[in-house]
Amino acid sequence: MEQDPVLWQKFREGDPLAFEQLLRSYYRPLFDYGRRFISDRDQLKDIVHDLFLHLWERREYLGKTDQIKPYLLTSLRNRIFKNTSRQESRPELFLAIEHTPEDFHETAHSIESELILTEFAAEKLSRIQHIIQSLTPRQQEIIHLKFYQDLSNERIAEILNISRPATANLLYESLKVFREKWLLLAGMLLLLLVKGS
Repeated sequence: MEQDPVLWQKFREGDPLAFEQLLRSYYRPLFDYGRRFISDRDQLKDIVHDLFLHLWERREYLGKTDQIKPYLLTSLRNRIFKNTSRQESRPELFLAIEHTPEDFHETAHSIESELILTEFAAEKLSRIQHIIQSLTPRQQEIIHLKFYQDLSNERIAEILNISRPATANLLYESLKVFREKWLLLAGMLLLLLVKGS
């Protein structure tokens, strides 16, 4: 894949192949991020399509960027908040994550051990999603940007329109709350297992 500044410049100059590459590379990350705000998949698809269409139509007026992904995530976030009423946009975070047993596949010597590993991993994922859903929408959003979109604190600060120290604090607090809830859940499960034996 081309370097971001080069690809972006070609896109701004009207290169259809650069536009196609942007679509192929960033449609899915944008859609996944948008699911944190909008539960209606068709509505979200329309918004993402509109964003790409708007960018193409306004390409010659767009500024330069050395990081396309944060630029597009910020644009999508702004578009969602601008075009969608708060009643329609519900931050049902992390519900759209689809995992298959292959995501957790580890080498196993038998079908039985593979099934046990798969069930264990699926149960662990379910617990993680449950804890994440119990966080505030802002905490969920920063965790998504950090760990699912793999963005730096600097880029997250730009997207959320907050300072870098505020980003670091929010991330620290979010992870602290997550860790506390994880330990509490693990303790409760251990207590249930002890009582059940």
